[in-house]
Amino acid sequence: METEKQRIRHNAFTRRWYRRNRRYKLQQNKAWCQSNKKKVNARVRLHRHGMTQEEHDALLRKQKNRCAVCRKKFRKTPHIDHCHKAKRNRGLLCDDCNLGLGRFKDNVKALRRAIKYLKDWR
Repeated sequence: METEKQRIRHNAFTRRWYRRNRRYKLQQNKAWCQSNKKKVNARVRLHRHGMTQEEHDALLRKQKNRCAVCRKKFRKTPHIDHCHKAKRNRGLLCDDCNLGLGRFKDNVKALRRAIKYLKDWR
């Protein structure tokens, strides 16, 4: 078991090493992330949305591998749509639908006005 003094010395050594080798370490981390995308995505999903890989896969099956809004098949990793206020996941969306809803900031009135606007110009 290391003493407090040893731990402090080791931490100082580690910080100095990292400062000298920062660029190398960042390149190493980037390479690892690129070759382990599934692991990285699973960790981000769990951290940001509290969703395990199994829950994500179940939601993909429930939505038949399609966007919850436009119903197009996913070609890329889907986005997890979530309510910022209630802190709940709502479903999986494609890039376009995720950006569209995000631009409206979950404002239902604004979305209704946008729908009316589109209908008026048919």
